[in-house]
Amino acid sequence: MRHLIVCGFAATALFAATAPHAQTQAPAAPAPTVITVTQSANLRTLADQAGYDGDPHASYAFTVPEKTVIMGAAGGKPGLDTGVWPKGVALALAVGGHVYGGGGNGGDGGDIPGMTEGGRGGDAIFVRAPITILVGTTGSIKAGGGGGGGAPGGDTGGSGGGGGFPDGGRGAGGSPSHTSLSTATPGNAGYPGTPAGGGLGGQRGNPGAKGGDAAQPGETAGRPGGGPGNAIRANDNPVKLYAYGQIIGEVF
Repeated sequence: MRHLIVCGFAATALFAATAPHAQTQAPAAPAPTVITVTQSANLRTLADQAGYDGDPHASYAFTVPEKTVIMGAAGGKPGLDTGVWPKGVALALAVGGHVYGGGGNGGDGGDIPGMTEGGRGGDAIFVRAPITILVGTTGSIKAGGGGGGGAPGGDTGGSGGGGGFPDGGRGAGGSPSHTSLSTATPGNAGYPGTPAGGGLGGQRGNPGAKGGDAAQPGETAGRPGGGPGNAIRANDNPVKLYAYGQIIGEVF
C-alpha cells in the first residue's frame, strides 16, 4: 500500500494511490467525476443528480471537506450510504472532515406509556458497492452510540433514557400508574445526544440510563440500552481503507 498523507487533499489522489505503478505503462484512466459532500446523503443519489447515466465504466470520487461535519439522522441512520451501483464503477470517498453515524434514541420510561429499550446507533458509512475510502489526517469516522434504556415505573414514574452520540433523541418520561399516591412522581425525559457524547438519562423518579458515546452501547436502566453502529459496515463488499485520521467503531 502506498502511503498518502492528506491535508487539503484532492479527490483524484485516491485513484492515484491505488492505481498500478508507472512501470506498467498503462494508459492513464479518465479523471473521475468529483462530487463534494457536505451533509448526510446517498452517494448514488448525488451522482444521479449530477448527471450519472448508469455507465458501468464511470469513476466517481466523493470528498468530505475539512471542518465539515456530517451526521446521520437521529434514530440510528447512517451518515453516508454508498447506494447501489452497476458492477465495474470505480468509487472513492475521501474524508477530510467528519462523518458520524446517527445516534440511537433513548428508551421511554415506565409505567405509562410503557418502558422501552434504547435504540441502536447508526453506521457512519454504509457500503453497498465496492469502494476505496481514505480518511485524511484532518478527518474522522465515528459510529453512532446506542440510546440509553428507559427506567421502570411503579409508585414513581420512570425517566427516559438519553440519546446516543451524536444526535440521538431523548426518551420520554413515564407517568406512575398509581397517581393517587402522595409520593407519585412522574419521570422526565432524557437528554439528547450531542457530538460531545451520549446524553444523560432523566433523573426524576426512577433515573433513565445514559446514552452511549461514539461507538458505545447505551447504558441499561430497567430496559437495555441500544447497541452501537459500525464506523464502516461493508456488507461483504470489497473496501480498500487508507486510514490516516481517526476511526472509532467496528470496521467491516
